[in-house]
Amino acid sequence: MIDRFGRSPVVTSVALLLGCLAALLQCPVLGKEFLIEQPSELKSVLRQIAAGDSIVLADGDWQDAKLTFDQLPGTQDAPISIRPQRPGGVVFSGATEFRVSGTHVEVSGFAFVDPAGVSDVVQLRTHSQRLAHHCRITNCSFEQTADSDAGIESRWLSIYGTHNRVDHCYFGGKKSRGTTLVVWVRDVPEHHRIDHNQFGPRPELGRNGGETIRIGTSEVSEFECASVVEDNYFYRCDGEAEIVSNKSCGNIYRHNVFDSCAGALTLRHGHRCLVDGNLFLGRKQRGTGGVRLIGQDHRVTNNYFEGLRGDAERAALCMMNGVPNGALNSYAPVRGALVAHNTFIDCKVSMEIGVGAGKEQSANPSDCQIIGNVLMPLKWQLFRIHADPKDFVWRGNLQQHGKGDRDTFLQFPDVELTLQRAADGLLRPIDARPLRCEVSGVVKNDIDDLPRGATPLAGCDDPATAHRVWASAENTGPTW
Repeated sequence: MIDRFGRSPVVTSVALLLGCLAALLQCPVLGKEFLIEQPSELKSVLRQIAAGDSIVLADGDWQDAKLTFDQLPGTQDAPISIRPQRPGGVVFSGATEFRVSGTHVEVSGFAFVDPAGVSDVVQLRTHSQRLAHHCRITNCSFEQTADSDAGIESRWLSIYGTHNRVDHCYFGGKKSRGTTLVVWVRDVPEHHRIDHNQFGPRPELGRNGGETIRIGTSEVSEFECASVVEDNYFYRCDGEAEIVSNKSCGNIYRHNVFDSCAGALTLRHGHRCLVDGNLFLGRKQRGTGGVRLIGQDHRVTNNYFEGLRGDAERAALCMMNGVPNGALNSYAPVRGALVAHNTFIDCKVSMEIGVGAGKEQSANPSDCQIIGNVLMPLKWQLFRIHADPKDFVWRGNLQQHGKGDRDTFLQFPDVELTLQRAADGLLRPIDARPLRCEVSGVVKNDIDDLPRGATPLAGCDDPATAHRVWASAENTGPTW
């Protein structure tokens, strides 16, 4: 029998059955919940764990805990959760080691306070061949209190595997040597995301090893990592000259806020990275810096630099001299960089080119484009040139002079800008007309990540667009 729509009852029934099955498959899987009151109970739980289950740690102080969550079988539709009974209810301290491997695992709500005596506190691996993939560390806190000892060299969070995310966490007070957060790079793109975290303060270490984030090492720096660091708030991260140390290729740093940090976002090794739409707010503090370039084909666009007081490696924009055909751990020559539509205001040195030039570092920066930037040095230097840049393209840049002498290296057209402190704290132009320049299409969006208008404007900000919400102490880090 055929109904009035020409359908057979058998076909209709099969279609309904398939529709119901599809709806069931889309429903969240409600797994079992396992409560663990001490580490010795974990092994038996892991033998029972399945996709969609939750491992709940009893609230309380867990000192010197050794926890290994090995090869957990979560799925995209049924992730495995590891959490305390209530967010912030479990406090790990001392020689705690927390290890996770497997797929689609979410670790949330833990506090790590005054970790001591271990080289790695949290690792997203349980063995050199058992890594974490599509896992997440969220809503956690890592902190060293003021009255604790610095302790041995350690890393607080080591990320292995691929497609992992670290978000809405707090990292602060680290006094010991060792990078706070490390991404370990292999010969496959990792595609990690680090976002909406709060970093700092970190006191000055006085030697190497005080980075807040490091992505890669010199040995793997030619490999593509393709990870994203975005919407994070860095406050007084003063550990060393490299706040962020990039040592791999193809990474993106965007929409981060560096507030009163005595250091720079350093592209130390690797190539083809993007630094876009970040705020570098020096607050006139000693040693505060911007972006340091080493390597090939980097893009530095739409950034806002204000009140920075660093120079040399910590200038607002630093281009190092390189070592021709050097080893992986040396300084790769700066080539093919694009520095476009950035705004520099009241910085001790806006651009420092050829830093480190000498007999060994003899390769001058070359074949770079400096396009559509606005520079307002006030009483400070616009340029420091240690080695003549080769085959640079300078186009569409504008300069507003202050009380200092005019720079003699290169003269940009004068512009009279009227800036006003906006609600987001940035000095923004209130009239677009003085920003008009002859370049267009180089950078499609402005610092607020909104499309630029048809009229080409120099600087990071198109006054016609709305203002984005920036990362701050109020909207990053844990929510408990």
